[in-house]
Amino acid sequence: MHFDTMFIPCGTDAPLYHVPAMTISLIVINVGIFFAEPIQSAIAPQQGDQQTAIAEWILDAGNHHPNANMLQFGEGIKPWQGVTASFLHANFLHLIGNMLFLFVFGLIVEGKIGWWKFLLVYFGIALVWGLLLQLIAMTFNPGFHATALGASGVIFGLMAIAVIWAPLNNVEVMIVFQRFGNVSHSIEPVDVPVMALAGFYLLFDIVMSIFIVQGRYGFVPYTCVLHATGGLLGGATGLWMLRSKLVDCERYDAFSVWAGHHEKTRDQLNAEELTNDENKLVQQGLQQIRQILDEAENPQMAYRAHVSMAQKYASWHLPEREFLTIIKQLCDQQRDHDALLAMEEYLKANRPKQNQVRLKLALLLTGPMQLPGQALSTLLPIHYDNLSQKEQMLYKKIAAEAKALQAAGVADTCMDDW
Repeated sequence: MHFDTMFIPCGTDAPLYHVPAMTISLIVINVGIFFAEPIQSAIAPQQGDQQTAIAEWILDAGNHHPNANMLQFGEGIKPWQGVTASFLHANFLHLIGNMLFLFVFGLIVEGKIGWWKFLLVYFGIALVWGLLLQLIAMTFNPGFHATALGASGVIFGLMAIAVIWAPLNNVEVMIVFQRFGNVSHSIEPVDVPVMALAGFYLLFDIVMSIFIVQGRYGFVPYTCVLHATGGLLGGATGLWMLRSKLVDCERYDAFSVWAGHHEKTRDQLNAEELTNDENKLVQQGLQQIRQILDEAENPQMAYRAHVSMAQKYASWHLPEREFLTIIKQLCDQQRDHDALLAMEEYLKANRPKQNQVRLKLALLLTGPMQLPGQALSTLLPIHYDNLSQKEQMLYKKIAAEAKALQAAGVADTCMDDW
């Protein structure tokens, strides 16, 4: 007893934003070309058994097509043959199998981009497919002579595009179980995700192609190699169109699905986009501040840029190194007012170098600003024992100078809490 199983794709749940006119037209043209010869023979019978001739054509049309219309290897570079060969089929089953897959995956691809873009994609893949295969065969197996035909190379390209653009959409597949001996059959409809169905065929033929290319005969364009080449070209085309925003997959493309965007609402995505835009502007602002500090000529501009960024963006945070550099350069260039504002902000933010900045601020207050009471108040929160020996000496010096100013009658006009 012998069992056989067939998988017949017959539909998809992918949304159609365009009428699949070109997909249907290509199917009609393929079928028309295949039956043109037997129809002609039936209309204008010639000598011989016409029924036998028609049956032979349907069962073995591949041996009757002109070689010039098939994809030839060993006969030079003829890239147009990739297009002409895609409309020829070896037999009726070859034709039916290809047209079923063209119907399903043509719906997915053309349904997203419309007829004229789909036509460019279809013929573009066919043209490059033929050219690439002939070039590879000529380069790596120059003595090889053979022909190939069928639309499956382009169809595998459409399957790869569908995996990238609509991995989670389902393909309705009719599974036909046949049992021979005691003849019986059953049909089971199932929904298979695009990435599972197309991904299996693509991966299988790519792996098989790798083994063949590494074999003793080198590059031989067997069926799996023809399929894999079309799949790789289709994958590159689908990726380029997606990245170039030539197709809108509504967050259901492979990359969006991988990132989980297909599960988020439009409001959530908009919020993330705003956050990403803000992060870019924040990084640009930080880069500008760093450039100003590297020039060491205008630290007050760097500080004002920081203040402006803090007012505009909630996510803004000036790194520790840049903040301390601003304070140092302002003090070194005697920009006392801006230095006072910068150190005041630093202390209120509870940043790590509190003791060091307090010493620098107290030194400014006892020096040019002549605010001894404020200087002593600034020193109070400092843990003296945590200071280095050099910092302890500076602490004592500032405290002594502040007390001397107070003894001389210098009084503060205002007292800020730092």
